[in-house]
Amino acid sequence: MIHATPSLISQIERGKANPSLSTLKSIADVFKIPIGLLFEYESKSTVSPVIRKNTHKKIITEGNVRYSLLTPGIADMEAIIIEFPPEASSGEMMYEHEGYECGYLLKGELTIEIEDTVYVMQPGDSISFESHKRHRMTNRGNVTAVTVWMNAVPWIFANQ
Repeated sequence: MIHATPSLISQIERGKANPSLSTLKSIADVFKIPIGLLFEYESKSTVSPVIRKNTHKKIITEGNVRYSLLTPGIADMEAIIIEFPPEASSGEMMYEHEGYECGYLLKGELTIEIEDTVYVMQPGDSISFESHKRHRMTNRGNVTAVTVWMNAVPWIFANQ
């Protein structure tokens, strides 16, 4: 179910609003596509194993949350750097998807809600869980939280 008004969809289309990850997931689910297909990227005929600084594919969502792809061209996993500014989250709604995921917090503090349990991560902490469990991430701290995240089944940048 899409939790976005026609007005929000119009603002997104015109580049006037950045939706949350949970809103993007709802939109992509309607079309049965990965979130990454909602974005335009330059296509390259060959994929280098090295991605140079400032050239990673990025998705910026509501709250200026930045998702940077570390593993293009890999079909069975995706590694992402996620940067959550203070008070930013993956969205108001919890979401679920196929697969298994693991995260490692490099900087800041990050609150992870999985079903009815809340975990507060500090730098050096890691977490892993089945992605079909409803979850959400929020930075309740006062500095940008930076995490390395792995999805065993790509769903944000899938097929990129």
